[in-house]
Amino acid sequence: MALLQVDGLTKSFGARRVLRDVSFALEQGEVVGLVGANGAGKSTLGDVLAGITAADSGAMTLAGHPYAPLSAEDARHLGVGVVQQLVRIDPGLTVAQAVFRGTPQAGRPQAELRRQAQVLLAEVALDVDPDTVIGELPHFVHGVVEIARVLAEDTRLVVLDEVSAALLPVEVEGLHAVTGRLSRQGRGVLYISHRLPEMLAVVDRVLVLREGRIALDSPAAALDPVRLAAETVGEPVALPAPRVATLPRPDDAPAPAPRPVGSDDVTLQVRNLRVPGAVEGVDLLLHRGEVIGLTGHRSSGLGELVGALSGELPAITDELLLHGEPRSLGSATGADVLRVPAYRPDDDAYGVDPGETIARTLTQEQWGALTDMRQEIATLRSVIRTVHQMDVKTLSIRTVFGALSGGDQHKIALARWMSASAQDVVVLHEPTRGLDVRARHQVRRLLDDATASGTSVVVVSVDPDELAECCDRVGIVSGGRVARWIDLDELAADAFRDRIAEATSAA
Repeated sequence: MALLQVDGLTKSFGARRVLRDVSFALEQGEVVGLVGANGAGKSTLGDVLAGITAADSGAMTLAGHPYAPLSAEDARHLGVGVVQQLVRIDPGLTVAQAVFRGTPQAGRPQAELRRQAQVLLAEVALDVDPDTVIGELPHFVHGVVEIARVLAEDTRLVVLDEVSAALLPVEVEGLHAVTGRLSRQGRGVLYISHRLPEMLAVVDRVLVLREGRIALDSPAAALDPVRLAAETVGEPVALPAPRVATLPRPDDAPAPAPRPVGSDDVTLQVRNLRVPGAVEGVDLLLHRGEVIGLTGHRSSGLGELVGALSGELPAITDELLLHGEPRSLGSATGADVLRVPAYRPDDDAYGVDPGETIARTLTQEQWGALTDMRQEIATLRSVIRTVHQMDVKTLSIRTVFGALSGGDQHKIALARWMSASAQDVVVLHEPTRGLDVRARHQVRRLLDDATASGTSVVVVSVDPDELAECCDRVGIVSGGRVARWIDLDELAADAFRDRIAEATSAA
């Protein structure tokens, strides 16, 4: 008897059919991967299982009993827990209280919860004080806290929805260790992810959801990342190639797409940048049209370094030059103050009104005033072109932003932000996080267009694949300094990813 049996699930949002006759089974102790293009219905299926939304039709059984949760709380009571990428936890709770909330141990003294929470946090490789208030932690840590909570609950089925998207390689290893422990305990795990090589390393079986239907149900051992990427989008597709590729390739290897080449002109030069108590002295040299990456542990000083560049944190430098002209860092106003614009997908709704239409979201000018009709038509054509280029799953540009899938929201928000932030230097935090293989190509095209026009880009990420795909070189931040630089043109792509993973683990 299967732990979970799903038969004929359907779900629509308005005129859009998201799930179409979805049927599959998940056994006790089995880890099943769920993949699909952005908008394929993965998160909706996870929400149905977790009681967050109800299916329009179909049936489910859990351990042989009818399963139709009325809410997320009802689902947890019946033994189904979900961990999402962006979790909403009461910011006033301590980490220990968050781990044990909703369990029989909730409400016990903090000292007792602290000791037990430390054990669970160690199992998920999260180095944080259990007495820390949730509101003081960055969003990406909340998902790991939720995984620790799952371990504290009597949960029979666990849905992990893109939890690994913002985790360091060492934290991903911890997540996989937890997944293995859940499996050995006889619990079932549905592992939703776009990071295909990583997912194949931990799951027993893979389901591919394409246009709302199960298009493939295969043992993981029979798949590789390239074939799985093709199955995901329904046609042959190459995994994103490294941004630069000067090393010899096998005769049958596809040539990487041409890309803009950074010039010798220096856009930004920073010497001995310091942020008291966090950054000890960093030198940066960024050329025109270049993409550099920055990565490191949570406590490495990376966040403070980027915060200094964006003007959010006070910082000191011995020298700061933009196109050879002196600048200063800080929150003061003035033409000589450098504040690099930064895109952060962790922000709620990406800084976009979820009730606004796609058309208005992608339009910078105010609507409703008398204007040149030809200009308005050109603007709407530009919106339609962007929607097609980014392959946004929608029936109309009048669809509201909040009705799009998470991946499509990310793409629209990034395209909007890049259009509005046409400056000499920009910072992008994890620009391809949670995106399918085709969408990652589309983001690469956005970066290439920006660098071709002379913009220099700083990509901040913990994902070695993302850094390899987007960057010319990557700086490893450790102890408040850039401990080393890794140039992609000196290494094959796999070796580059391994070097980044090793460096961030040792940092």
